[in-house]
Amino acid sequence: MLVQTPSKIFKSDFAVWKDENSCRIRKILTEEKDLNLRKVTEIVFDQGGKYRFEYKANCNLMILVLYGEILINDFNKQISAHEVFTLKSTETDFLSLKNNLEEEKADVLIVELESKNNDNSFLIKDLNIDLRNSLIQIAEDFDYPNFIGLYDGRKEDTYIFYKSQKSVFGMVINGAFEFQNRMLETRDAILLSEIETLEFEALSENALILLLEI
Repeated sequence: MLVQTPSKIFKSDFAVWKDENSCRIRKILTEEKDLNLRKVTEIVFDQGGKYRFEYKANCNLMILVLYGEILINDFNKQISAHEVFTLKSTETDFLSLKNNLEEEKADVLIVELESKNNDNSFLIKDLNIDLRNSLIQIAEDFDYPNFIGLYDGRKEDTYIFYKSQKSVFGMVINGAFEFQNRMLETRDAILLSEIETLEFEALSENALILLLEI
């Protein structure tokens, strides 16, 4: 029998969105006690939308563009869908983000965790999901195990943790999944604790999932 582990579910249907500078922002998760995960934020940019994202010292940051293209002014870098931006910083600072396309919107997911290493660096890499129905590592330089996967309907998979009794943050980017008997749909997220093995099943075609072991 599958044992239910402690969890928090963040349903997108109940999300509170804030409007600011032609952007819509929702804070999916704020700092969790006893976890390295600081916050998870989704930002939808309208045409001309801009947002100033502040992060704390000793952070490990991951930015995924879900669709569209953004410009990170601080680095003068364009980041589009199918790319990932990672940043490590020992200082508190902010990133100036803006929609880089004149006639399209952009949707961005930002994950901030506490850094395990005292260094400063950033990296942009392609995010190629060539292998279906399997988890693929997003960024090798990230301090935490991080994966994304594109699944066909009714495909099952199991994630075995690198360290025992860890926590995992999962988010359904598209489609629907079942996590340990919990149903999640597009833009829903979950935080599971005290777990060693995660079982999940895609309930729709082209279902896209993000997993971070924290």
